Amino acid sequence: MTRRALGEVRPSQIITTFGPGAIADLQTVSVIVGGIDNWPTEAGYEIHEPRLERALRVRRFFSAKPSQGSFFDRVGTVPCHLFPRYQVCPVSNCRTLSVLGDGDVEYDSRWREVRCKAPGCPGRSSGRFRAATLPAPFVVACPGGHIDEFPWRVYAHRGVTTCRSRMKLYSVGRTGSVADLVIECSCGNGTRSAGDAFGENRAQVLGACTRRRPWLGLRHRDQTTCTFSDQVRAMQRGATNAWFPVVRSALAVRERATPIGVALNSCNAGQVATIDSVERLRQLVALEMFPSLVPFRIEDVWQAIRKLRGEAETDDADLRWPEWTAFRVPEEAGNDRGEFFLQDGEVPSTRRGLLSRVVLARKLLEVRALVAFSRIDSTPGTTDGAPDPHLSPIYGDRPDWLPAVEVRGEGVFVELNEGAVAAWESQDAVVALARAMARKFAEWEAERKTPPSPFPGARYVLLHSLAHALIRQVALDCGYSASAIRERIYSGVTAGRRMAGLLLYTASPDSEGSLGGLVDLGAPHRFPGVFSSALASANRCSSDPLCADHQPDLHATINAAACHACLLISETSCEGFNRFLDRNTLTQTIAQRGLAFFPSAPNVAMP
Repeated sequence: MTRRALGEVRPSQIITTFGPGAIADLQTVSVIVGGIDNWPTEAGYEIHEPRLERALRVRRFFSAKPSQGSFFDRVGTVPCHLFPRYQVCPVSNCRTLSVLGDGDVEYDSRWREVRCKAPGCPGRSSGRFRAATLPAPFVVACPGGHIDEFPWRVYAHRGVTTCRSRMKLYSVGRTGSVADLVIECSCGNGTRSAGDAFGENRAQVLGACTRRRPWLGLRHRDQTTCTFSDQVRAMQRGATNAWFPVVRSALAVRERATPIGVALNSCNAGQVATIDSVERLRQLVALEMFPSLVPFRIEDVWQAIRKLRGEAETDDADLRWPEWTAFRVPEEAGNDRGEFFLQDGEVPSTRRGLLSRVVLARKLLEVRALVAFSRIDSTPGTTDGAPDPHLSPIYGDRPDWLPAVEVRGEGVFVELNEGAVAAWESQDAVVALARAMARKFAEWEAERKTPPSPFPGARYVLLHSLAHALIRQVALDCGYSASAIRERIYSGVTAGRRMAGLLLYTASPDSEGSLGGLVDLGAPHRFPGVFSSALASANRCSSDPLCADHQPDLHATINAAACHACLLISETSCEGFNRFLDRNTLTQTIAQRGLAFFPSAPNVAMP
């Protein structure tokens, strides 16, 4: 690894696209981003979000430092390692396949390229330099997150070998498929098509998982047994399923999160800052300095103050409930000078029995933290909280911080009527749908040997489907691309913490997160038309009747009536990776009439 810059990415991409363990194809080389153990942690890039810190059990977060003209650099911000180390010469008369360190290729630190040194290689046409090689096209990985070099030599010789003769990788150009790629060893005993590595017997061909974790060091190996040792698969170096980030996020509602927090928000901040003990707080309340705190126990108020200051530990990992509480009291966040600015909207007159509240979020601040990642399949979780210990770590030794990014935006919050939702989810048809989805979800997890997680329930399916329908409709009217609009589902059936709502918002580190187009759609003269149009679009799909008839217990997906033509959206916008969807829960379709939460109604014309 050279001290000179190898390439650039935006700091936010370290959280969503090129985090630790991800392979990044730069201009001249391919690298795997290193773990956070050796990341620089400068004070100027420190981020604090008390609720998220408590949920993830860390003291702070750090944003990746945007260096001057460089990113993947030891003296810049994020360390990385050249990966894969196998290289292919692109010259047609050479096509040498070699690994760094065996003498046939070497890294040129001046030009930041790997060059072919194989005897007889024609090199570049000028003859002055050797040819710059290309990274090998394949790697091997398992669902446990381990990744390693493709076993080119063992694969070509169909078993362990001591042969060290020169290998070549070339295409015969017959079908245009991976079967055209041929690995050939000059010893004469090792020639094989790459197609075998992607066939039905790939597990036997590729062997057991090596448990390698090169992002933590090129020689690092997981010391525990790999549960997926027999599920190793070959994949293209830049495959999209090679790295799925596990991101936890929280909105900066801070002191507006609880009833005590709302009361504290109405107090003088300077006076609250002088409170250094529970006795001092008791004296000030007795002197009527803080009348809004009188209804609460002094000990509870003092504990809330200590939590807000980050001085008290808590095991509360529920990030959604405080936000839900804050959205239900928008008048307490009506200060446009803060990071969380809400205004009360108006529920459409035709939906007042089903919708309880519409809130316009003029300003939002979201903190997103990267906690782990997965390969092959995305994590099935749908809620925020502590990361699954079975996921791949982004560090060797657990630090007291995690990488994060702050993003600002706007949004519209919609709350469904709790009584109507409770009555709907108790219907026989809805209960049957929930059982079918839960059964298919359990089968999906069992096939992938992932730890079982609870099915989120029918109300989550309803809220999730409504969010997707609204995102697709809003993108047509607000000026944002659909991938720039995100969802945040508030679903809960726990006694005392029942939730049924959703937030559509933009939260982007660039200017697209603050154009104002989304929040304006929540205005009384526009929201009824947008809402009705979204439901009307969900009523029909160009793939009907196949889409509407889809049943999770009879088909291969967890979804029911949902496809790319009606409900599926970009996975960067969806918190559940396009799972648990059914537009039959929204409105009557040609296949179902007993599941719809919203009865059919005439469309409201858009202004």
